[in-house]
Amino acid sequence: MTDAITIRLPWPDAALWQNARPHWAAKGTATRKARTNAAWECKAAGCSFLTITGRPRLVWSIHKPPKSRADMSNVQAALKAAIDGIQDALMIDDNKFIHVWPEQFGERVPGGLVTVTITDGGNHD
Repeated sequence: MTDAITIRLPWPDAALWQNARPHWAAKGTATRKARTNAAWECKAAGCSFLTITGRPRLVWSIHKPPKSRADMSNVQAALKAAIDGIQDALMIDDNKFIHVWPEQFGERVPGGLVTVTITDGGNHD
């Protein structure tokens, strides 16, 4: 059994941002890609061996690309498809997730990067 896994996700596609106005097909493609990628990353990291007896705790680390002006609340919204992918992999409804978002962004990374460490958050209802 595993106590924690950490997955790396790409910076959210421009079509997933709240203020974007993409064609519905482009948004659907970006959503499916982000959701599928997050599920596969979670499975590849060993989420099936993760011991969760309560609510999953997701600790996020967000690294903007150079010159990005994104703010934290918009990043969180743009990551909804990835959160759904993690839900798919863990087979636990995402309303049970305990999200720990950083107060500030990490060091900028070319292309941007999001990491999430998943642990058992216990029974906090």
